[in-house]
Amino acid sequence: MKYILIVINTLLISVSFPLLGNDTLILNGNTNSPIRFHRLYSAQQKYLSWIDKKHRDFPFGLPAIAYNKYDGIQIGAALINLKQPVKHLDFTSTLLYGIASKKINGTANLQYSIQPKKSVVSLIQPGLQFQSFSYYDNPKVLKYYKISPSLTLNFRHRSEKLEKYEHTISFRNHTVFQKDLTYFLADINTIAFKDTLTRFYANVIQYTFKRNDVNFPFSASLNIEQSRYFIKASFEANSFIRYQLKDYKTGVHLRLFAGGFMWRSNDYRFRRSSDVGFNLNGKRGEQDYLYNDFYIGRNEQENFAGRQITKSDGFFKVSTPLNSVETGQTVDWLLAMNIRLDFPVKYVPLKLFFDLGYSYDNHLNPNNILPVKGFQYDGGFMFSFFDEGFEIYFPLFYSKEYKQYYKSNAPKFGQRVSFLLDIHKLELHRIIRNMKF
Repeated sequence: MKYILIVINTLLISVSFPLLGNDTLILNGNTNSPIRFHRLYSAQQKYLSWIDKKHRDFPFGLPAIAYNKYDGIQIGAALINLKQPVKHLDFTSTLLYGIASKKINGTANLQYSIQPKKSVVSLIQPGLQFQSFSYYDNPKVLKYYKISPSLTLNFRHRSEKLEKYEHTISFRNHTVFQKDLTYFLADINTIAFKDTLTRFYANVIQYTFKRNDVNFPFSASLNIEQSRYFIKASFEANSFIRYQLKDYKTGVHLRLFAGGFMWRSNDYRFRRSSDVGFNLNGKRGEQDYLYNDFYIGRNEQENFAGRQITKSDGFFKVSTPLNSVETGQTVDWLLAMNIRLDFPVKYVPLKLFFDLGYSYDNHLNPNNILPVKGFQYDGGFMFSFFDEGFEIYFPLFYSKEYKQYYKSNAPKFGQRVSFLLDIHKLELHRIIRNMKF
């Protein structure tokens, strides 16, 4: 299961597709962004004002190119209603053709925002997401389809003293249809296979609290996920302590994560899949069972594509993909803390990282009489670009279990380097929309 969506917007071409009756919507917090260059901002408002018409939205058609290991290079187009300020209706979509797979792929994201005038709810936002790409199940390239309806409610204090505090409750259903290979005995000496369409779903409800402060921002979220085979909960908190008053961008970043299973099924399909568990390492492609993120190579365990991780769970920068059950993987519970130190000079991408974690599992391997548990750590240096959209991690030290794994499976230093590629943060149309010079 391997895929990535890297949309490179090379040319903006306006398309006259009017959508009627969408008035301008000022979302909470958008007008509070600092304007750094007033002359450029004035020019931006002057020359982009034609985009924002009271009764019409003008979507943009953009050439799009993407890549993943099994679709290969994908070419197509994107349709985006790029506006500033934001309208009620917000949509993006891509239609792509994979040259290697010869398959049609694409994404769609539709959101409608309602801002009640007299209500404790400051924003109501129903939405719908869809995506479809190819993945690999040895020995065949297959397809998956994901549809995800959602509803988000924002609550914000109206008093001036508490206006920095924001509360969000969201509900999202993840339904994944994918073609899996089913093996059967064709004759005495031949094992054959056929691909069948399977379905998996999970419902996720999340509460998020944010303190939107330039000096000391803080956020915390509580997440509960339910499916046919399990119910699990997780908590994540992020804070930032700056080094000095004159520079808000450099300091110490702290992240705390705790996750545990509240219920698990005895069904064999749950027991044979460790991917639904929590992981000390940042999630790799084959562990992203909800298809939330985009990867260069899903299910890759070696080489460059196999070292891509995402910021989730324990978020260690090291992993043990060749083990049947990875170090720190669990369907019971784990605790983890991530510490990142910025270089004390603005705009220098060099940072230091240090991760701590403890995991406990008594279900993934039924042959173990005693539970698998232990304290793990790793640390090193990293480079971070594009507001954490692309990061490269160089681990220098780690706990004994990782040392033993690397000694046997990845003896060279370059084989231990991992990276993060967050396509959601690199979407050019969203950067332009939020841009204030």
